[in-house]
Amino acid sequence: MSQCGCFEQTLHYVSPSHGGWGVVRIAALVPESHHLFVCPFACGRHTALCGEMNGIKEQVSYLFIDEADIISGDYEQMIINGVDDLFEGLDKIPKVLFIFTACLDDLLGTDHEPILAELSEKYPDVQFRHCKMNPISLDSKLPPGVTLQMNMYSLLEKSTEQKNTVNLIGINTVAKNGDLRDILAQKGYRLLHISEYDRFEDFREMSSSKLDILAGPAAKMASKDMEKNLGISTVEGYVTYREQDIDAFYTRLSEALGENLIPLTAPYRDKARQKIAEAKAVIGDYPIAVDYQAVLRVAMVASDGIPAFEQENYEKLMELVPDLLLVNPLHHDSVKFGLTDKDFLCIGFDCGYITASDKVANLMEDDYMYGYDGVCRLMDMLIAAFNEKADVSEMIEKAGLII
Repeated sequence: MSQCGCFEQTLHYVSPSHGGWGVVRIAALVPESHHLFVCPFACGRHTALCGEMNGIKEQVSYLFIDEADIISGDYEQMIINGVDDLFEGLDKIPKVLFIFTACLDDLLGTDHEPILAELSEKYPDVQFRHCKMNPISLDSKLPPGVTLQMNMYSLLEKSTEQKNTVNLIGINTVAKNGDLRDILAQKGYRLLHISEYDRFEDFREMSSSKLDILAGPAAKMASKDMEKNLGISTVEGYVTYREQDIDAFYTRLSEALGENLIPLTAPYRDKARQKIAEAKAVIGDYPIAVDYQAVLRVAMVASDGIPAFEQENYEKLMELVPDLLLVNPLHHDSVKFGLTDKDFLCIGFDCGYITASDKVANLMEDDYMYGYDGVCRLMDMLIAAFNEKADVSEMIEKAGLII
């Protein structure tokens, strides 16, 4: 399989190593929330596995529907009745209820606004949001991952005060320490992230922030809504491991905050350069394979597509490395495992799986990676992966992947 034709519309191989956080796990970041999935049994089985694997099964409930329910005309009332039954059975009524519907709901064309309005009237202390778990809309302008982020941050209400806080959105995790948090603190700002809250009311302090940092494209529409509805402006700062891009981000951040942050970045930049030198000394010219989860001599990139925001980088990479091997882990040819005779140091277990490499850096969706601290963490992971034998099967099992 070469770079030509690997993104063709064809039969997909459902790789056990391919997937990510999934809508269930991401929605569970909202504190004191519960999730009701309205779907056929097969779809519920999928999300139930996700809840079990990621330790959030107590936050997820199901309202299973079949063909008879659909043609009966009582589908909308079933949802309302289902919420009544759910709240009656829960020990504590949640602050937020996400009602997820599957592909079938889109085909029915259900109007959820009247449903949410009736539920809000019955339960005024609960925030209700309709979300989609709809794979057929993945190539649309508003796929489930995007609308979920919009729903999550729509829970914030406009504040009358502005605090010296900065929101980091569009990334699922954030490190407790790192250059971004430290540099902001030196200028009197706190960095806020949704994963660090246990109480819903505490989470709502994000509405008082001075600025949003957009760390991933899935939250771009949410950031626009926050700017419109909450008056919080946005600085784009996607996760990157390139020094020039990190410097450019800090320049934009400085301008947005009206602070000169650039001198404060120097020690973190120097440390990142030192870590890169250490990694090069250990790894040398050993070929590196990078999968969609997250660059040294790159020999292979594994991805099921090229996102629009990465198109320019992709074209430049192909120009610099014309013999780069580009593979799609979901292509049906992947089952042939034609790369197992080659040596790769893999960043991400997706390419670790298809190459059968035992040198794998366990990175998923850039978890805990940001700024120069992310560069340092990545270099440490590469050195460890090069020196230690990896168990990819164990990595996949612990990751709790959802396609």
